[in-house]
Amino acid sequence: MKKYLIPLLGALLFGGVSAAAQDDHVKTGWSCIPVPDVSYSTDIGWNFGAFGDLFYYGDGSTYPNFIHHIALAGARSTRGAWYLHGMFDSKTLIPGRRFAASLTYRDCTMNNFYGFNGLNTPYIPELDLNAETHQAYYTDHRKVIRSAATIWSPLGNTGHLDWIGGLVFRRIRISDFTHDNYNSDNTLYRELTGVGLIRADEAAGGTSLEARLGVTYDTRDIELAPNKGIYGEIYVNANADLSHGKYHYAQLVAHFKQFIPIIFGRLTFAYHLGLQHQFAGQMPWYNLNEISTLYYQYEEYEGLCSRYTLRGFHYNRITAPGYAWGNFELRADILKFRLFNQQFDLIVNPFLDAGAITRRFRPEEHEKLGAVLDGNELYRKNTDGEWLHASAGIGGKIHVNTNFILSLEWAKGFNPQLADKTLTMSTTYVF
Repeated sequence: MKKYLIPLLGALLFGGVSAAAQDDHVKTGWSCIPVPDVSYSTDIGWNFGAFGDLFYYGDGSTYPNFIHHIALAGARSTRGAWYLHGMFDSKTLIPGRRFAASLTYRDCTMNNFYGFNGLNTPYIPELDLNAETHQAYYTDHRKVIRSAATIWSPLGNTGHLDWIGGLVFRRIRISDFTHDNYNSDNTLYRELTGVGLIRADEAAGGTSLEARLGVTYDTRDIELAPNKGIYGEIYVNANADLSHGKYHYAQLVAHFKQFIPIIFGRLTFAYHLGLQHQFAGQMPWYNLNEISTLYYQYEEYEGLCSRYTLRGFHYNRITAPGYAWGNFELRADILKFRLFNQQFDLIVNPFLDAGAITRRFRPEEHEKLGAVLDGNELYRKNTDGEWLHASAGIGGKIHVNTNFILSLEWAKGFNPQLADKTLTMSTTYVF
């Protein structure tokens, strides 16, 4: 089978090159693409709702980059989760500055919770949504209200360097899940609360206000679907605990992305290196699984193992105060065509993802828990040689007018304790 892979990719690639020449059409004014939100994840189930992307290009002089972007979405999943999300991103609303704001409400009645520090918490498949025993051990109920605003302002006259500042408000509520087909008497959330690893005052969640400050560097030719260029950002999050007055902390967040054209406009090698590391204070358990972002273009940025970080893993399987990860993709534009006066591109992207924990959550308490509950499956100690976790997969994407992107990605994680296979549908690149 392998000997046919390279010729097949070559045929697809160069067949696409001959199928359509580069189209020089330009979009002006508003471009509105409302679509049904029918997405799928093997962990979350099917989502049914609606999604709308509105892009404003003015006189077309900035196309394919936009001037304003509005995203509106709402959906409900077959596992009971639902969300409403709105985002506004403008490069001209404030003269000489970029501004983005978002508001999100998400209610996940059967949220995945696999404990802390990845492999330190063992995964027992028989306890996960077992219809025969009515077990849903790795489940809790999580509600999130989040509002955020960020501003970019130029540094110097290069046109590539900006300083950024922003605020994020979060209100998170955690409780036992309720479901007619499963019982919540025995869950990991209950057990870790009972033994004190999740402390009593933080068990039900909390409210926080986060300030961020940093710099970005951007030389990409197209922001949402680059053919070439570099994007980098580094900033500090300072999070204040408004509920308990003691879970204050600071994080360092850094991202580096490079897009290397192999055949310009047709074949691009892209990679992304990310770091999110708590370096001061105490982080409460309910804030562990949010991946920080400068603007919340979508409703969900949760967990190192998600469609936006490491694909091919159980959703939220790795939660800790510090992460490092990388995504590596080969993006082949195999077909370009016009339909209904819109420009379409069909993309195929094989990829490799890898990540690691850089700081563990309450490691001393975790190890004491393992010693006290000898023989209990709440803790696994000997994981030092298993620090790097990887997955691989392939995806297909459809671009409409460059910026609107529909994705379908299949991935497989290499460690069965963390993942097996995932299939996700979404409306964005992972980076």
